[in-house]
Amino acid sequence: MKVLLAGYLLGEGGIQSHMKWLAKALGEEDVKVLAISLGGIQDQSTNLEDLQKFQSSNVRFIYLTSDRTQTANSSISKLQQAFEIGSIIKEFSPDVYFAVGTGFNLFIPPLLTGTKTRRIFFEVMSGVPCGWSDSRWIAKWCFDEIVGQSQTVAKTFGRCFGWKKTILAIPAMPEPLEITASLPSAISKKIPIGTAKAAMFSRLVPHKQAFWLVKQWDLLKDVLGELHIHGGGPEESLIREYITANGIGDRVKCFGRYPEGQDYVDLLSSYDLTLLPTIGAEGAPLVLLESMACGVPFVAFGVGGIPDYGVDNPNVLIVDPQSDLFISGVRQLLLKLSDGEISQLQLQQYYFKHYAYSVLKKAWLSYLAGY
Repeated sequence: MKVLLAGYLLGEGGIQSHMKWLAKALGEEDVKVLAISLGGIQDQSTNLEDLQKFQSSNVRFIYLTSDRTQTANSSISKLQQAFEIGSIIKEFSPDVYFAVGTGFNLFIPPLLTGTKTRRIFFEVMSGVPCGWSDSRWIAKWCFDEIVGQSQTVAKTFGRCFGWKKTILAIPAMPEPLEITASLPSAISKKIPIGTAKAAMFSRLVPHKQAFWLVKQWDLLKDVLGELHIHGGGPEESLIREYITANGIGDRVKCFGRYPEGQDYVDLLSSYDLTLLPTIGAEGAPLVLLESMACGVPFVAFGVGGIPDYGVDNPNVLIVDPQSDLFISGVRQLLLKLSDGEISQLQLQQYYFKHYAYSVLKKAWLSYLAGY
């Protein structure tokens, strides 16, 4: 069987993680995989040598570059790239064309390859349109099947984009920390009120609300020991300035970009809870999966696919995004932690049952190849 993956491999994020690890999972089962990365290499941050570690006798990557400075001919350039992708597809002759992300260069090529290829679009965003220029509006004419990365995302996509057929839900493949690092064995424990260490791991952009969270410190300082912000972005300087101006740097800290691999696991595992007050059009943030993998409970607004993380999972707290109860939710979880009502061990086992590499690998193989 041959599967062609199309999306963005360069840079960092959920799409990149999913494409790399899905390619690896399929290749391990003797499925031939060709992954096409769209976009310019010059403006991406991923180390290409690291990406090449995912290549094997069954898995190959192709990078299609584009010069984004030539805006005058951008439409022509996109059309040329679409035909280039179409040529690659015809030469590879895949059984499955699997597209991840957005952009018209993902949607047009499958129409150029004939009808024998099974065409699948994977929705890794929230399922909500980004205006009328959103390329996903034409998915119903370009693809045979749609898959959402959660039940909520699948239902939202069908409702918003007018997809009348059934949409399956299969989680995206995150970096499997149980493979790339040594996960600590979670131990259920009580955390006395006022001593818990909380962290937020995120890009520091307005819709993630890291700056907003720091400004709520007066409402949390009696129940939290420390609040740490990890990540980079336009709000980082604002957060640092606010911490300094308000003299709260002994308990509220901003560390900037966080590490990867084992160092990230060790850092994440050192916290008692994580927070994600995002109000953006999220898909299903991988940072919350990583928190569960380490047995660290979280509080998050229930936007996008986040509510699915709370299904039959009493050890996390999902807050209605239409309310102003996020801080109340944090206080509620801290009370549960202090009373021993949160099981860190059960939370880690929830991750292994629903989101471990072996589980998602089996789910994707079953769907794509009928294994």
